[in-house]
Amino acid sequence: MLTAGGEPKRRGVLKEDAGRARGEVWGVVDFALKDMRCLARDCAGDEVARKFVAPALELMMLDKAKGEHDKREAFDREEALLRFGEMYATAIAGDGYVGPRGAELAVGGELGGGAALLRLAALHLLNELLPDGLRFGVHTYVVGDRNYDIAAYGGDAARLKRILAVSAPSAGGRYLSPKFEGFVERAQVEVRLDEGSIRRTQSGHVAADLTISEGGVAVKYNVYLRRDDILLRFDSTDRGRAELAARLLKLAGVNAEVERVGGEDEWRVRATTNKLAAGRRELRDALAEIVREAVENGWVDAGRAERWLEKLERGRTVREGWPKYKVRLKEGALEVRYETTNPDNIEREAQRLSAMGLKEGKHFAVKKPEGGEAGYVSILKEGLERAAWLSIHGSEEQRRLAARFVEYILQRAGEEGEDVRKKALEIVKRGKEVGSLRLADVKGAEVDVGGKRYVVTVLGGGARFEEGRGGRKLLRIQITAEVGGVRSEYTITFSRRGARNEAVGYATAKADAERFAALVEALTGKRPRVYRVGGRIMIECGRGHLDGLARYAELAEAIGRWLEETGR
Repeated sequence: MLTAGGEPKRRGVLKEDAGRARGEVWGVVDFALKDMRCLARDCAGDEVARKFVAPALELMMLDKAKGEHDKREAFDREEALLRFGEMYATAIAGDGYVGPRGAELAVGGELGGGAALLRLAALHLLNELLPDGLRFGVHTYVVGDRNYDIAAYGGDAARLKRILAVSAPSAGGRYLSPKFEGFVERAQVEVRLDEGSIRRTQSGHVAADLTISEGGVAVKYNVYLRRDDILLRFDSTDRGRAELAARLLKLAGVNAEVERVGGEDEWRVRATTNKLAAGRRELRDALAEIVREAVENGWVDAGRAERWLEKLERGRTVREGWPKYKVRLKEGALEVRYETTNPDNIEREAQRLSAMGLKEGKHFAVKKPEGGEAGYVSILKEGLERAAWLSIHGSEEQRRLAARFVEYILQRAGEEGEDVRKKALEIVKRGKEVGSLRLADVKGAEVDVGGKRYVVTVLGGGARFEEGRGGRKLLRIQITAEVGGVRSEYTITFSRRGARNEAVGYATAKADAERFAALVEALTGKRPRVYRVGGRIMIECGRGHLDGLARYAELAEAIGRWLEETGR
């Protein structure tokens, strides 16, 4: 995110240095909250006051969870993580953005940025409570004259999403905001069969205890092997705890609702064999272990157990056994399509692609069979790019599924000829490159323009949206770089143009046209078009340049979002 003047002004980077003095953290609180006269003047409106209350409460709660206070004032660590995540996710739902490569929260700049400072202080304390594998960093940027963006990218965003996936508000087992679905893809749940918990109940059923955990939070479930099915269940008089149990199951690949039991103040989450068989590998393996031990102890009929094990294994096969997709070139574009007259197979493929992390309508299209005509599942170019990206950056399960899918599509493309294979490889390569670089990686790059060699070093940059004529949404990319020994700021504005809605970027240049062209080529590997219009020199970039810029983490999220929101 950028200032109106151009270069992004980084106001601070949250690091994982747990040794920072408490005095510094509480100095932030004093900065924003101690001056009551200022608060009385600037926070008279509830809307303004709320911007300070939420992060201040987060800060105090997390500080008490550190256990350095009077034990009577201490706050349970797991409860603090859940409450923080709920509040932060709610803030993102209102004033933030969640995408595949990042998560952002917009914060107002009242009181000299006091609310943003409180947010950063709370995030710092949160990191002190987290295990090493979950700690994350964020960047803060000035937006406009006085607002701020707090953003996490790449691996930092993935770790933040893992925390928020567990704690984001839900009701009935479903998230309250569609934005929260963006957290799920990063979840890395652990499923543990409690040691020695497999037992025989008084009613003759086999029972066991399973613990599912993620983001520093864990829930224990009961598993029962009944006459006709496997039942996984969680019961509680605490509605919030039941919602948490449903969220963790969702992260384990099982959709389960929260139900009130008998009109009483008791809540239940349950899932049986068919739903459990569609869950993630870790869950299916733990359930299979319970079944096998029950058979060994003579507690379950071998034939019934074999059917359960087949279902659990078939759940894995459904995820991994891809049918024959048609892969070919059609008018120069790659077509990837599965066709069948069986509606169940169409539904299965759609579910499998969704489990991989692709979204219907955005990454793939579905047409159900009708009147004896075949239906299809068609993978869009954006879908294959996304699958390639997920094969590197997705959750463990997504990486496995996406890697096998991409490998399979490339294999099918190779069977159709060299031209088809090259086109598929080009799309896969582009997908894997998205967000894989940092702007600062471009250092000392040499580019020849107009018979002169320029040395290019990029210092920073970012992207933001603006409204153009007629309400068109523009994408403004700004880069600070040293080109040929001259430091300057460069701006390219992309818009959609023409009947084909093509993405085209323009910039005006004066004496630095060659340096501008050298910068674009160093960043994208492609030289822009340079021409004169009257007394101005124009720099023109196309979709290929935009794809090249999307390789950089600082730009990838905004570019992907702009392409999605302005596409037809």
